[in-house]
Amino acid sequence: MTEASTAIDNDRRTCETQACQSCHVNLEMSLKHGLIGLLAREGPQTGYQLTKAFDRSVNFVWHAVHGQIYPELARLVDAGFIHQTGTGPRGAKRYEATPAGIEELRRWITEVEPARGTRNEVLLRTFFIYLVEPADAKAFFRREAEQYRRELAVLEAFAAEEAETPSLRASALTVDAGIRVLKARIEWAERAAARATTLTGRRGRARRSASR
Repeated sequence: MTEASTAIDNDRRTCETQACQSCHVNLEMSLKHGLIGLLAREGPQTGYQLTKAFDRSVNFVWHAVHGQIYPELARLVDAGFIHQTGTGPRGAKRYEATPAGIEELRRWITEVEPARGTRNEVLLRTFFIYLVEPADAKAFFRREAEQYRRELAVLEAFAAEEAETPSLRASALTVDAGIRVLKARIEWAERAAARATTLTGRRGRARRSASR
C-alpha cells in the first residue's frame, strides 16, 4: 500500500451540507475515488467538466458540492493519482487519471469494506412525527412521495438508454438500484400518509401543551 493510499484510509470526514440529506460516510472519503473513476471513464477533463460529469452521474449516489471538488483535485495531484495534461478553455487545468490512480481505485473497490451507516433526515423527522398535527404529518409524507416520484422519473429516463459498454452497464446497475429503492420509498411514504391519523394524538397534543 502506498503512502498516499494510507493517507486516504486515515482521512475520515462527514458531509454537513444541506443538500446531503441521506449520505454514506466512508472511512475513505469516496469523493476522491469518484473523481478518479470519472477521469478514468470520461478521459481528460477540466475541473468544470468534472463538476458537470459529477452532477449527471455520480452525484445520484454520492453528493458533493462543487466547492469540494476543486480542492480534492489538487490533493489527488499531490498524491499522484491524477496529473495535469494541459489546459482547456480560458486556461482551465485539464486532468487525467494516472496508472497509480487506477490501481488505487481498484484497491478501494476490492479491498476496502464499504461503510453502510446512513444519515436520513426524512426518517429522523418521521421518528418524531407524532409531535405534529395529523394533517401536517400527512402533508409531509405526501410531499416526500412526490419528491421520490420526480427522482424516479429522472432515473427511469436514464434506464431507457442503451447500455452498450462495460462502463454504461455498470452505471445501469446503479440506476436499477436507485429505481428499486425509490419505488419502495414511494410505497412507504404513501402508506405513512394513509396512517398519519394514527401517528399523532393525545400524546403529541399533551406534549405540545406542556411545552407552551
